[in-house]
Amino acid sequence: MIFSLKYIKVRICICLAICTMTVQMAVGGEHPVDSLPDVEVTLAGQNNSVFNILNQVSRQTGYFFIYDSQIIDSDRKVRIRRGRYPLDELLSNVLNNDLLQFRLLDKYIIIYLPRADKPDTLAISSDEEYTTRTFQVQGRILDGETGNSLPFASIFLKGRSVGVTSNQDGNFKIRINDFNDSDSLQISYVGYKSRVIPISLLIEGFHEIYLDVDVVSLQEVVVTWYNPYEILNRALNARNDLYPSQASHHTSFYREGAFKDDMILNYSEAVFRIFKTSYNSQADDQVMLLKSRNITNLDLEDTLMLKLKAGVRSALELDVMKTLPEFLQPEFFSSYKYTGAYIVAFESGSAFAIEFQEAEYVREPLYRGTIYIDRETFAVLRAEFEIHPSYLRKHERRFIPRRSPDHITRIQNMKYVVQYRKWEGKYYLKHARGDIDIRIRPRNRLFGKNYNVFFEMAVVNIDTLETGRFRRRETLNTRSVFMDQKFYYDADFWKDFNIILPEKNISDALQEINYRLENLTEE
Repeated sequence: MIFSLKYIKVRICICLAICTMTVQMAVGGEHPVDSLPDVEVTLAGQNNSVFNILNQVSRQTGYFFIYDSQIIDSDRKVRIRRGRYPLDELLSNVLNNDLLQFRLLDKYIIIYLPRADKPDTLAISSDEEYTTRTFQVQGRILDGETGNSLPFASIFLKGRSVGVTSNQDGNFKIRINDFNDSDSLQISYVGYKSRVIPISLLIEGFHEIYLDVDVVSLQEVVVTWYNPYEILNRALNARNDLYPSQASHHTSFYREGAFKDDMILNYSEAVFRIFKTSYNSQADDQVMLLKSRNITNLDLEDTLMLKLKAGVRSALELDVMKTLPEFLQPEFFSSYKYTGAYIVAFESGSAFAIEFQEAEYVREPLYRGTIYIDRETFAVLRAEFEIHPSYLRKHERRFIPRRSPDHITRIQNMKYVVQYRKWEGKYYLKHARGDIDIRIRPRNRLFGKNYNVFFEMAVVNIDTLETGRFRRRETLNTRSVFMDQKFYYDADFWKDFNIILPEKNISDALQEINYRLENLTEE
């Protein structure tokens, strides 16, 4: 079965970052000190977790804690009496471990167990490894209040074009080359306060980074009314100035896959070099394949196979500011109802969030969703939208041109998200994803199965200097079925690339499939 995607067409508070990590203190700039700041903290009487108590301390003092969660159990309950405590006394009571030591670096308090062989070192890695200036940061982005994962969060090296996007589980991994001791990693998510963490604190380990909701002033929202149509028109008028007028090269990670319930059917990954034409050009983007792999699960109960046609092409066309969809074209504004224009936090600033759906008189509504527009520049920062369910029911064959005659197929929903980031004064495509949920059942049965097909692309590097077009023989056919390629097994496949990490269900399935492949290659 092949899918053709023709229609793609708060007062501020910061939660402490709990990091499962080891830290090396060979840093430049601010020098760490072996004493805690001379501050006091007032707490109500409570029986609470270590995490929540440290979080209260962080909010009162402005200092953030970093520690290895294998050493400190953040879920352990601690009873605290009401009172005002010096910080050192409070931490001693809460942590209840005389072996723990503290170091202060800028606004970060590092809690660690000194190593017996190297008492002045907090890291497992050697000085020699540190001086290579190349390492990777791994972690997970979470909601500071609920602990829920934050999918599609932005993780970028501040001031540079290198970055990644967290997966749907909130996990990320970013490889950093030639970093400076003054470099920082910026983590942001729409509606949350951004975090900026020095690279020197993230050298090794797995980091759980908690973000808090960034609440815009209620007075600002209630008293001021914003016309969504005026905001949209200003965004479109600023399009030529805000988005690149010159071509560029993007290094992008791409993946697509199909699932039956929670079982993987096929999964493909690739790194592309993309020739991205300017936003005022009508020419198509070009894609050069640098590396790819495809995995098909042959251990299936049935032979029904789903393939995504033109997934790469669809990811490129999700750049809604280059290829304007109907809901961003002024001539179609009368066919839509735009509401909201409420204000949300977005990275280090704020944005208008405008909801839209087709007007009531439109007989076949096509799109509905939300557009996020920067309050200062009026750049479109993000768009979340879907094909209206009623349209899907009437026009399924437009999206599924080939189907099995022995099965009844119903598309449940088709959802898309696209996001941009600002770099050197212009806004570039950062992330695009499409999800298609399908229900399929055999004609002779009452019950069927749920299927999901997705494609996703994340730009991990931007080059505006060398921007020539590719030779035709070097380019990939973006309209083809990407998974229909040769496959070879490579255990270190993504060793040198920044990628979107597979979610847990994908990772577990890939490990099982790779285990079988390794056995085959050994036989």
